[in-house]
Amino acid sequence: MNPLRLVGSKPEFVVEPLADGARIHTMRNGIAQDILRLGPNAVHAVITHEDGSITDLGIGHNLLITSSAGGRDQIAALIGGRLPTGGQGNPATAAGATSFTGTGSVWTTNQLAGMRVVFPITGLTTEPVYGNIISNTTNVATVDGWWDSTGAIGTTPAGTSSFFILPGGSPTRYMALTENAGAASASDTALTGEITTGGCNRQLATYAHTLASATFTLVKAFAVTATFPAIHKMGIFNSGSGTAGSMMFESVLNADASVVNLDTLTVTDTVTVS
Repeated sequence: MNPLRLVGSKPEFVVEPLADGARIHTMRNGIAQDILRLGPNAVHAVITHEDGSITDLGIGHNLLITSSAGGRDQIAALIGGRLPTGGQGNPATAAGATSFTGTGSVWTTNQLAGMRVVFPITGLTTEPVYGNIISNTTNVATVDGWWDSTGAIGTTPAGTSSFFILPGGSPTRYMALTENAGAASASDTALTGEITTGGCNRQLATYAHTLASATFTLVKAFAVTATFPAIHKMGIFNSGSGTAGSMMFESVLNADASVVNLDTLTVTDTVTVS
């Protein structure tokens, strides 16, 4: 096993992937306090309060988005190695903080959405950056920003750099929250009322998978800096920018999360792939 340990100033959470789910170990000072067993396609949420107490919200379930550019399309693109319609359009003729312009007018409008582009910066020894494509015209693509290999903000590439649009699509690893009380729907394309402040804004989740197992987990510990009386839903996206990008899963939490400043809301999404 390769457990994922999430360590903070409060209790630690160790995610142990299993063949059909995962176990969440709650630790304090290296001593196991509790173990929660998760089954496939389960969403578990737990609040760690400033005083060290824990509120376990229980287990909900994922809903796969079936609308255009939703979960089905993202899975198909990743597995099938989708190629950019019209070709690469390489090299760039311009680049900015959230866009780049290709050579010629070769792309079909919005057919690059959900794909990932890689740009060099300067020289062979400088790490390149990538951007997750949100939309495109026939020659201009909008990205959610430029990121380095750790998911941190990277450097905007030079305007005339060469680039490479990767086959497939952008990994869907960004977790978002909302207090919107509506039900999850397979036809949703956005997380209505998505929280963008207070430490509960969309953030990159940590991925874990045990080789040959049927599941993987996405875990995010949100460090809360404001008051949210009723966080109701969670969504998984392929973009880290604001409220943009394509949503793969939308999930109603088993119970609403009521959090305040200095709480930590840890959400674990366990997905079965076979």
